[in-house]
Amino acid sequence: MRFAMMVLTLTLMMGTGAALAQDKLPDARLEFSSTSFGLLFGYSQGTGTLFFQERQYPFSISGIKVATLGVSQVNALGQVYGLQEIDDFPGDYAVVEGGLTLVQGGGSTLLRNGKGVTLYLQNLQQGLDLTLGGGRLSITLDEPEPVAESSPTEMEKASTP
Repeated sequence: MRFAMMVLTLTLMMGTGAALAQDKLPDARLEFSSTSFGLLFGYSQGTGTLFFQERQYPFSISGIKVATLGVSQVNALGQVYGLQEIDDFPGDYAVVEGGLTLVQGGGSTLLRNGKGVTLYLQNLQQGLDLTLGGGRLSITLDEPEPVAESSPTEMEKASTP
């Protein structure tokens, strides 16, 4: 009974947070893809891109879940709230979820880290997955792809007919 009340309270809090987050413009947006698999304990891993202050930041995600069973592929788009500096984005995000996916499904998830950054995700999930617990999602920023700079000689050659 206590566990059911705790899950209900957390679900209501997440729903309220999502409604409040959507009252203002997002600070950034993101997209990512990940693969999850589990048997009691689950693991997910993937990559994505954060679009913040007219720049793109590649990132990697990994996560653990409890009370999960199955294999699935997740594609998500999201809005980011409470992000003032790029250094506040990486970190551990708490996840509380429950759901069943048979072949294909979708939904929304609200995640928050210790620096007050909130992610509101809309996702499409494919596979077979049953999740009744929560977990943690860890985000790390990747090094951006280096931009090849041309030497002055190469630029002169390119500009001459």
